[in-house]
Amino acid sequence: LDPNLAGESLPMDAVFAAITKHNKMLAQEDRFSTKPLTLIFRASDVQNMRFVDTPGIISNKGQGKDNRGDIQSILRNTMKKPNTKLCVLLEPKEFSTNPIIDFCDETFGDRNKWTDNAIFLMTKFDKQLEDARTGSKANKFFQEFHDNGMVPHLVITPTLPKEDLPAEELFQQRKELLGSATEKEEALFSTWLFGHQKFLQEHPDDELLVPATNKRIGFETAKKKMREIMLEDTAMRLPEVLTSLRKDLASCQNDLKGLKEKERFNDPREVKIVVGHVLEKVQKRIYAYLDGDLETAVKFPEKLQNLDDELEEEEDSEWCAKELNHYTVEEESWRERVSDFDYPDEIQAGKKFLGGKQVQRAIAMFALVMIDSLPDPFKLKEYAATGSGYLQGGLQRENWERVITSITKMSVKEITHPGINFLIKHVGQIFRRLFNIALDDVKHCDEFSTTFKLMPPAIDTHLTRMFDEMLWGLMENAASKSHLSLEPMYSTIDPSLPTFHPDHIDDGIENENLYMCNGNGV
Repeated sequence: LDPNLAGESLPMDAVFAAITKHNKMLAQEDRFSTKPLTLIFRASDVQNMRFVDTPGIISNKGQGKDNRGDIQSILRNTMKKPNTKLCVLLEPKEFSTNPIIDFCDETFGDRNKWTDNAIFLMTKFDKQLEDARTGSKANKFFQEFHDNGMVPHLVITPTLPKEDLPAEELFQQRKELLGSATEKEEALFSTWLFGHQKFLQEHPDDELLVPATNKRIGFETAKKKMREIMLEDTAMRLPEVLTSLRKDLASCQNDLKGLKEKERFNDPREVKIVVGHVLEKVQKRIYAYLDGDLETAVKFPEKLQNLDDELEEEEDSEWCAKELNHYTVEEESWRERVSDFDYPDEIQAGKKFLGGKQVQRAIAMFALVMIDSLPDPFKLKEYAATGSGYLQGGLQRENWERVITSITKMSVKEITHPGINFLIKHVGQIFRRLFNIALDDVKHCDEFSTTFKLMPPAIDTHLTRMFDEMLWGLMENAASKSHLSLEPMYSTIDPSLPTFHPDHIDDGIENENLYMCNGNGV
């Protein structure tokens, strides 16, 4: 339909003009359209129903395309829908010469099936009044229809002498014609039935119309029958309808409750209260994850990660390249060490964890990789003398504590500090992920989840951003303090410090070994 003709709250004359114009356009293009035109009529005192008016099936193959196949497709698809009835308009002529019957047989198959689901109207019956002027003649005419399960309602619809009129004039004349149609139909049928009675009086051996036909005279009887069918159908489906209405009512009540809850987010004070509750719940969730939470592991098995999953996520995040401190440039060497490291069984790299176990595994992996990465201190042997001299006491006077401190610093510091950065980012990424899991957990598996779900996405985004900022600041502080706390380890060789003390050191010289005795090499 032309968009300029479509619309809402249209008067009937505008609807009539639009459909007439559309049909004329199709006729001019010699084209048949299977796309329906939909007219919605709303009123408070009518039943819900839909009429599907299909094109006529009598086509002239000499003028344009035979479109009966398209019409059959429309009918089959429409009749597949539940609670659909077929209304068949019969011509006022003998059963055997009614083409619509053969067409329906061809379309739907078994006649007994489609006739049981149909109502029949014989239109323009005024053309048959003369031939059926007696009861016996009329009964004989209808007998074959009745034998085939078709008892038609008889309808007389007056027609205009001329249809080729402008749309507005045609609409007005049809409207006036329909206004007087019932009165004219009743007058014609009354005359017809009076003729039957008069003929019966003159010829007592004749008969009156059979009751099946007599109670189906006039369009009003067809309307009444259609209403009965709809009411019966409604009564049969009433339990189903009531169940559906209850579901709809419950759904609407839930929607209303949701809208009222959603309305709370228009008030900044309410938003603050709800967000406070969310953060409190999220905090408890994260504590539970860190302490060990079997319920969450069972509930969200897809959230668990093995060690490779954690490392890939850390490497793919934007925090990987983000500067934590001046040791960040050396972090990549640690990632390479980790990727080449052969995890021992005790690290449980292949196991999937969530929460505290992840953090403990990250710390254990850091310790193992750091020990595995420590360089050989004897590579610095030829430079040791330079490191032991000092400006006091002559050439032979040496400060061995200083050189050992330097060796320790050079051997350990270049490994430890980038590793600490890596560990902090690794654990930080775990906490970052736990926050998102906890937020999702609270919104779907909490007594207040309905309210929490209504939070605008912008609040979720804001909370995540604020948590990331807070966590990054915590990571920077942890990195700074961790690096500072290691400085005393390099400033003196103090046996009382908790450090790694081997009891035997091989310096690579044949037949010469160093042994630790009371903290000193002998």
